[in-house]
Amino acid sequence: AHPEAYAADVALTLNNLAIWYYKTQRFDQAEEYYLRALEIRERLATAHPEAYAADVALTLNNLALLYSDTQRFDKAEAYYLRALEIQERLAKAHPEAYEAYVAMTLNNLAILYYKTQRFDKAEEYYLRALEIRERLAKAHPEAYEADVAMTLNNLAVLYDDMQRFDIAEKYHHRALEIRERLEKAHPEAYEAYVAMTLNNLANLYSDTQRFDKAAAYYLRALEIQERLEKAHPEAYAADVAQTLNNLAILYYNTQRFDKAEEYFLRALEIYERLASQWPDVYASNVQMVQRNLQILKENKTRNS
Repeated sequence: AHPEAYAADVALTLNNLAIWYYKTQRFDQAEEYYLRALEIRERLATAHPEAYAADVALTLNNLALLYSDTQRFDKAEAYYLRALEIQERLAKAHPEAYEAYVAMTLNNLAILYYKTQRFDKAEEYYLRALEIRERLAKAHPEAYEADVAMTLNNLAVLYDDMQRFDIAEKYHHRALEIRERLEKAHPEAYEAYVAMTLNNLANLYSDTQRFDKAAAYYLRALEIQERLEKAHPEAYAADVAQTLNNLAILYYNTQRFDKAEEYFLRALEIYERLASQWPDVYASNVQMVQRNLQILKENKTRNS
């Protein structure tokens, strides 16, 4: 009856439904509702670009994320680039309102390029996102420092995979410094991120044969994760198991077989418990740790 008054509300609800379907893994329905929202928003933006272009970019970004998660990487890239073109245009006129969205899409594109092994492009887009986020954080640290730390972490992981370990270590430490500072003010929000960064640094030190440093960082991560698991076991048990397994592998590689066995068994107990509830998700982890234990026992037998 009144499209000019209500079409935008229809698009908003379609977008919200699509988000719900996405979160509940019903990707076909999510795609359908995002596309319906996009069609309306693009039509509105044709008549009133200043009012609706940002909504178009948001829906394009949501669709790109969906396509990335469902391995349709060419489509994801196309939608991210369309979103980026709109956001960069808006940011030229209103940087204070849209630069953060530009940085978000750059970061999303970089993740896509990382997933598809296009490391040079991933680096380029992460660095572009980082430049914006660091500039925003200087003016509004409380709003943007967490985003800076996220992009630093992503860059560090990328440099790990490119075996540029010196620069990876620098970026991991910069991310850790920010996250530890944020954790002091808001531990409930940032402790898990501190543990993740400690784990990433430990992986780097293990890969570069600095085993004592690796063990120290794994143990710091484990202490945080075990504390979090006591309050929220369903959220953090898998992280605890992963770090226990990482420590066990480190102890195995440094010939500390008794400690390796102890940590493998602790990881196995958690994974078996999780697999009893979610076999499709954790059965492979159980098998992995069982294989690690078997290799350990065979090695101990040969050396006894």
